[in-house]
Amino acid sequence: MPENVDDNITRSERTRIYEGLKAILLISGGDKKARLYSGSLASFMGVSQQTASKLILDMVKAGVINRIMDGKVQSIEITETGRDLLFEEYSRLSGILGVRDNIIVSGTVQSGMGEGRYYVSRKPYVIQFQEKLGFIPYMGTLNIKIDPTEEVSLRRIRGYSGIKIDGFVTDDRSFGPVKAFMGKISGVKCAVIFPERSVYRDVIEVISEEFLREKLQLQDGTRLQIFVNVSN
Repeated sequence: MPENVDDNITRSERTRIYEGLKAILLISGGDKKARLYSGSLASFMGVSQQTASKLILDMVKAGVINRIMDGKVQSIEITETGRDLLFEEYSRLSGILGVRDNIIVSGTVQSGMGEGRYYVSRKPYVIQFQEKLGFIPYMGTLNIKIDPTEEVSLRRIRGYSGIKIDGFVTDDRSFGPVKAFMGKISGVKCAVIFPERSVYRDVIEVISEEFLREKLQLQDGTRLQIFVNVSN
């Protein structure tokens, strides 16, 4: 299953898939999974059953839904990729309408695997962090596990375009693009970073020119709030 909707598909195809997802969500009453027949989708969208059947197949191929058969009963489940697409379109529309503000998310500090230190210390990233975020980050990331009740807020943030940090290639590997959002934790400037091609995770990485654990006296289990500026 692809992690992201293929960037190579046309805008019209992406819009068609989004409209299909939106219809499924409305038919199901907001549930991620629901029994659904192509006929009911066709009726809801005002298209032929053949068109609805093809749309379902295209959405499965794009990885935005799973089609589950139990005998003759068909259930449709919106995948994490599908939910990400819905929130991307929501964020895009919010931006066009000027509905942008700070989004506050709450979570708990936890230890990472040390990968953040390796990635944020790569020179091409560091140069861009300084140019685009205005600071050279401390060599490490603060990992925060976001509360389950904050899923919608986190998906909203991920849906915005943010500040683009370009990927690059070295002799032995490639490093993907990252999008960043300026923010604050207890008044200290920071940035939340997301690899652009990643599935939804409830753990976010935060960078700052400060050693946040020391500056804010944080330890594993400390609860905090992050103010994220999505108007970058």
